Amino acid sequence: MINIAITGGIASGKTQVTNYLISKGYTVVDADRMSREMTAPGGKAMPYILEHFGPSFILEDGSLDRAAMRDLVFRDPSWKSVLEEGTTKVVLEDIEAIKKERAASGDKVLFFDIPLLFETGSEDDYDAVWVVTADYEIRKRRIMERDGIDDSLIDLIMDSQEGEEKKVRLADNVIYNNGTLDELRESVDRTLRSYGLQ
Repeated sequence: MINIAITGGIASGKTQVTNYLISKGYTVVDADRMSREMTAPGGKAMPYILEHFGPSFILEDGSLDRAAMRDLVFRDPSWKSVLEEGTTKVVLEDIEAIKKERAASGDKVLFFDIPLLFETGSEDDYDAVWVVTADYEIRKRRIMERDGIDDSLIDLIMDSQEGEEKKVRLADNVIYNNGTLDELRESVDRTLRSYGLQ
């Protein structure tokens, strides 16, 4: 089985790529969704969040206050490693278990949507890495239109992630997303064909 990690900076279009793969019948394991489930009410990371960050980071329904945590982590990066210890590392362990399970079931290929692949240093755990990228200003405009986040916070978020040049340099395949959705899908199809998967 081929394990392919898909990554890219915020607003690069990575979700459009993974949604397209799913529409074509491929299985995509979503690391972000796994993380959200861990920090939902009753999630297995919530006792860790309470112990290390306190009740002010937990909403009334028992879930993580993601806005408060995002603000803390990006304004004081020293908290980032504390958060990752109880969330990101656990997700990576769960992903390894999924790989073994799906390989045993005879799957030909399995995709993994991992936004912080290079930040966690787990890129070597995959047979191939696809990086979805777009120009900085295009990504910034998408975030502003999509999330309504303050301009200065967007810069902090984008600058906290590994640089696009490094991601592109380390990738096995690069999918550029500066154009239309159709152009993006054509790029995905070309990449699939290069693996004999189309």
